[in-house]
Amino acid sequence: MNPNCPHGWPRPETEMTCLDDREVVFRGDQVSVRFGERHAAGHHLDRRLFFAVRVQAPGLDARLDHVTNYVTGRGLARFLDGLDFRGWEGERRWVNADRDLIVCATHHSGGRVELAWTLRPWRHSVYGEWEATVTTTMEAGAEKDDLAAQLHDFLTAEGFPVEYRDAEFS
Repeated sequence: MNPNCPHGWPRPETEMTCLDDREVVFRGDQVSVRFGERHAAGHHLDRRLFFAVRVQAPGLDARLDHVTNYVTGRGLARFLDGLDFRGWEGERRWVNADRDLIVCATHHSGGRVELAWTLRPWRHSVYGEWEATVTTTMEAGAEKDDLAAQLHDFLTAEGFPVEYRDAEFS
């Protein structure tokens, strides 16, 4: 355990600083997706922000620690912000750099967006390999924009400015 972290994260191979207890929680019908426990890489040249993601649904409670957000990449907030309320064909997909957090977006009639949130740790766990997916639906305008703004604030820690580039969409 890292004695400097109140969240009880085990000491990883990367030195990190616990930032705060800020959270972003998105709730759907009997489903929630929670982002929390922000940590920053300790080295001044390492521009990674780490956090935990927890998904809950009836009969499911899955948590993934050490999710990485590289501040030089296009983040989840930017992906959500780019989902046009007028719609699109097929599925849009965002994957973080470690490929352990995946979000798939599908536009539905009536201005609704379905988001499938998948946690799939790339590190092997004492519990073996696992994957958990929950699906939420939201209004494609103001509700989606509010979630994108909250995640932008969450994923941008002071001293860790976000620099966008066009890479992580598929």
